[in-house]
Amino acid sequence: MRRVSIIQREIPHYRIRFFEELYAQGKLQELDIQVYTGAPPAQAASSPAFPYCVLPVHYFGKKNSDSYWICGLEKAIAGSDIVVAPQELQCLTVPYLWAKRKRVCTSWIWWGHGYNFQASIRPSAATKLKEAIKRFMTRRADGLITYTEGGADYWRKQGLPEDRVIPYCNTIDVEGLRKAGAEISEQQRIELRHKLGLEGKRVLLFSGRLYAEKKVDFLLMAFALLKKSYPNVALLIIGDGEERDKLEQSAKQLDLQDVHFLGEVVNPKGTAAYFSLADLLVIPGLVGLAIVHGFAFGLPLITTDFPGHSPELDYLSENNGAMTRIDICQYAEAIGALLSSPHRLEAMKRSAMAQGDDLQLPSSVRRFVEGIGSFAIENQ
Repeated sequence: MRRVSIIQREIPHYRIRFFEELYAQGKLQELDIQVYTGAPPAQAASSPAFPYCVLPVHYFGKKNSDSYWICGLEKAIAGSDIVVAPQELQCLTVPYLWAKRKRVCTSWIWWGHGYNFQASIRPSAATKLKEAIKRFMTRRADGLITYTEGGADYWRKQGLPEDRVIPYCNTIDVEGLRKAGAEISEQQRIELRHKLGLEGKRVLLFSGRLYAEKKVDFLLMAFALLKKSYPNVALLIIGDGEERDKLEQSAKQLDLQDVHFLGEVVNPKGTAAYFSLADLLVIPGLVGLAIVHGFAFGLPLITTDFPGHSPELDYLSENNGAMTRIDICQYAEAIGALLSSPHRLEAMKRSAMAQGDDLQLPSSVRRFVEGIGSFAIENQ
């Protein structure tokens, strides 16, 4: 068994099944995987089926984006055959350990977006310096596992050898979400529709944290415009965050009817109920793994050419969704055009469902495990 240590700042709820599957598949390949994190798994219904170790963290600021140090990490991972580290500089322990990696482990592998898509929004001198440091460290590691093919292609163009970068297709538990959806009866859906006043309405769904980059204020204005031509449309908003109060006030000022702020919902069965009622997923701002959540239920995504999308936007195509300019009128028109074209919308739903089939978790984890194995073999 080769010892594999994975470093994570935290383990969000959507990563729990990933690590469980990673641990199970890793064992079959003689990999003993353990996660070292600064926080315990979030909102786990039961004990996660993978080993993890929570270490104390020292933060150097109060913002979520500030730097931090994971205390005791060097001692915890010392002697590992393989270290898989996040390809970012927030955790200052990571570049420190990378600098002395030859004394810590046999193989050092980076895991991350591959390319910082958000950095293009704020190309400050500090950001450019951080990206330069990341490029320096990435080129000198044993391998890189990127979220998507787009990230891998970026590094190939940067001169990284083909055999040192592997995309694994970042995803969530598509099968689990679909199973949760199958457990919801038609009677339950009817009751939920009645509770929200959705009878006879076409349903748009937003899912994500409510902060500025998601552009939910833009969505509300587009919805107000859409309502003038399509009065039988409703909008469900799943999520919470710093902008919720302001957004609810905006909805009142726009005198919007049929807008429902549902708060944070992370239980798969809870989200499945709302996703199964929807016709379209509408996220005009930053798109991340929510696109996969929508595809799990056959929901096409309508977004804009916002410059800071996460890598998962690579999964969007003209067959399973649409992208407009950051223009309220054009965005509303794109939604309206789909709602008024049932054959086109159904074709998009089928493509979205098929894309969800391609993004199932076991396949993604298999590629991740193969990446670990292929990079580590070279150093034996």
